[in-house]
Amino acid sequence: MSVVARIDMDIRSEAGTAQDPRLEQLDCYALGSADLSRYAGLVFPATVDQEYLAGIRHVVRRYLDGGGVVVFGGHLLRDWLPGASAFVPLARPGLAAYRVERVAEHPVFAGVDPDDLTFRRGVAGFFARGHHPLPPGAEVLTELAGGLPATYVDRVSTAGTILVHTSADLLGYGASGDGTATRIPGQLLDWVVAESTRRRAALPGRAGGGLAAVYGGSAAHHRALTEPKYARHLTGGLLPLPALADTDLTRFDAVIVPERLHRGLLTAAAPRFRDLLDAGGTVLAFSGGEPVPEFLPGVEWEHRPTNYWWWLERGADLGLRSPHPDHGLFDHLGLRDCTWHYHGVLHPPAGAQVLVELRPGEALLYVDEVTTPGRLVVATLDPWSHFGSHFMPATERFLDGFLPWASGLTRTAVVPAPAGR
Repeated sequence: MSVVARIDMDIRSEAGTAQDPRLEQLDCYALGSADLSRYAGLVFPATVDQEYLAGIRHVVRRYLDGGGVVVFGGHLLRDWLPGASAFVPLARPGLAAYRVERVAEHPVFAGVDPDDLTFRRGVAGFFARGHHPLPPGAEVLTELAGGLPATYVDRVSTAGTILVHTSADLLGYGASGDGTATRIPGQLLDWVVAESTRRRAALPGRAGGGLAAVYGGSAAHHRALTEPKYARHLTGGLLPLPALADTDLTRFDAVIVPERLHRGLLTAAAPRFRDLLDAGGTVLAFSGGEPVPEFLPGVEWEHRPTNYWWWLERGADLGLRSPHPDHGLFDHLGLRDCTWHYHGVLHPPAGAQVLVELRPGEALLYVDEVTTPGRLVVATLDPWSHFGSHFMPATERFLDGFLPWASGLTRTAVVPAPAGR
């Protein structure tokens, strides 16, 4: 991945860096719909519409949490860039205040003389006219007089990397600068590509996957997915639902889909789930009264009224049975731990292993390793919502056993799917 997007405000100016083959212009107002995962970095100039960016700040955050690199040069006006604070102008502007006094040893500024930053054609003040307060853990690359940071790198606020420069767009400044400053554009692009490669390789879910879970933002899901005894099994982390359609799920071994998620956003990510299954990964999907996601291969769901009060009846028995009591899941939990109530039944495809059923052909939980090259675990149980709502003790016992089992599901050997899938 070596393409860097320079965010374009359609000002129709001739950018001095536009000829670099690694740069691609991207309209600012297309950020909300563009596939940003193909870019090693996004470079935002000083002219960018920060009001618009504040309204789609989740898009920038999502890109960064995917290991991307964001470069901003200008005066931060609105809260759209994680960790960054608003621009603070110099209290006493003038030559002494404009002078660049320190340049760290960093690839972006390698071989650049501070005087070539301070002056352009003998005039000072183009490089920086103030500063942005540093976020915790930031690395300072350049300073003005008095130690004010003019350029910093933040690798702490997100899973990606943010470079903030005060006042100037480094691509444009270097291209039109004097002497050694002309090195900056090429070195900046080199660094962005290398930094993005390194950050993406370090993501928890990269090249070795682990177990991740889709996160819908509700209080119940937050509690269930961040409870320490469960979160430790989610080595792939949480996948925010609004970002799911732009997330490469093939980097994980398995992904949990809790019940009661926004169906439109979930369906928009259908190709991502199919990619994971085709790559030999595992999808574990739950239902809490809503149909199991229709896009999952081989799934046939039938609504049944939920009896919440069965346990009050004399000799109460929900009637759950397991045709495969020797399955590995039952090394971690028992049928009693699957018993609270259910939402509909599943008619499993031929060859699937039914682990919990009401009667033959009416499954509440099954494992399908025949319909796709991967593994599909489907249940009409709703443990995430109930445990997360501090309700239904059986759901805690279920998750206590289910997550250790699920975290051990590695990729299956990829074999061709049956014809007509």
